[in-house]
Amino acid sequence: MRNGYIILMLSFLFISCNNTGKQTDNQRDRQETKSDNEYAKYFGIEQKEGYTIVTINETWSGNNNVSHLVLVEKGMETPSILPAKAEVIHVPLEKVVCMSTSHLPYLTLLDQREALSAVSGARYISDSIIKTMVNKGEVQDIGYEASLNYEMLIRINPDLVFTYGISGENNQYIDKIRAAGIRVVVVGDYMEEHPLGKLEYLKFFGAFFGKSVISGEMYEQIKARYNEASKRTVGVTDKPVVLLNAPWKDVWYIPGDNNYMSHLIKDAGGVVLLGRKGDAHSYAHSLENVVSQAYKSDFWLNPNFYSSLEELGRSNPLFANLPVFGKGKVYNNTKRDTPGGGSDFWERGVVEPDVILNDLINILHPTLGNKKELVYYKLLE
Repeated sequence: MRNGYIILMLSFLFISCNNTGKQTDNQRDRQETKSDNEYAKYFGIEQKEGYTIVTINETWSGNNNVSHLVLVEKGMETPSILPAKAEVIHVPLEKVVCMSTSHLPYLTLLDQREALSAVSGARYISDSIIKTMVNKGEVQDIGYEASLNYEMLIRINPDLVFTYGISGENNQYIDKIRAAGIRVVVVGDYMEEHPLGKLEYLKFFGAFFGKSVISGEMYEQIKARYNEASKRTVGVTDKPVVLLNAPWKDVWYIPGDNNYMSHLIKDAGGVVLLGRKGDAHSYAHSLENVVSQAYKSDFWLNPNFYSSLEELGRSNPLFANLPVFGKGKVYNNTKRDTPGGGSDFWERGVVEPDVILNDLINILHPTLGNKKELVYYKLLE
């Protein structure tokens, strides 16, 4: 999962409630309601009276598993009729492990950092408070995948391990954790195609911490800000062509126009060069093919780990001949990267799609942007 440069760092707003004269969050959460996702594809939530059914669709991992988790509020009776092979989990959780840095912002936004007992690959964490907790020994680093410290994990004995799911041998560690008697929930947040789909995992994590109401409110607020920003580019006819990424070992991956980054660029009033219509997958192109088309680009975004034009130019002499390079219109999403290799774009950015979108509008259409300083992006000089 961590292969040199791979910015999938598998590796958000604090809201307080005044409950005077109102139902508490727990009381409201006990009411029977049904929550249909708007964008997220890989989980579903159905709230019943006193319990919640979370359905996880693992089609992204290649095994097509569909699992059902029945979240029963502590002190409430377990329902007698459950979905087939459903697993009962008592909530709110008090002690969890997160195997992906992308899970941490959901806990942070829900004010659940104190429930975090261990993480995978602490050096990649961007959240300064959680890093301090690690340094103080309040949160352990259990390693990752092949180097996972199972003895430490067993000593911690968490209520639940949140992990990511991929196909192949890299999934074997999940079976080993379960064999140790520790519950594991596989989270598909990193596979979601829409920025608001990633954001919608606020509801997913909220359900495990008795925060379904407040997580739904947070989602709606951030979604509204995202949609408000996207409205600024509606009707734009002059859409800049955006070259994405940079070659990795002479292979240049370009996402289809239903991909996460493509959605952001589309909503910012841009078009992805060589992006396949109606497709969310990223496709491998030869360096020569992309360079031959890159003369059409107006901006170059996310050129891997490169932090300056000089460094990018040294990587391949062909790049310096591109008009977009010569005009200095190259931006990278590395402004908040950490010395340890962490990417806050892929960490906190998952719950700040509105902020990322504002960055992109300010880059692609400065007259339509909010004219604020870029948060996640920086101009390469």
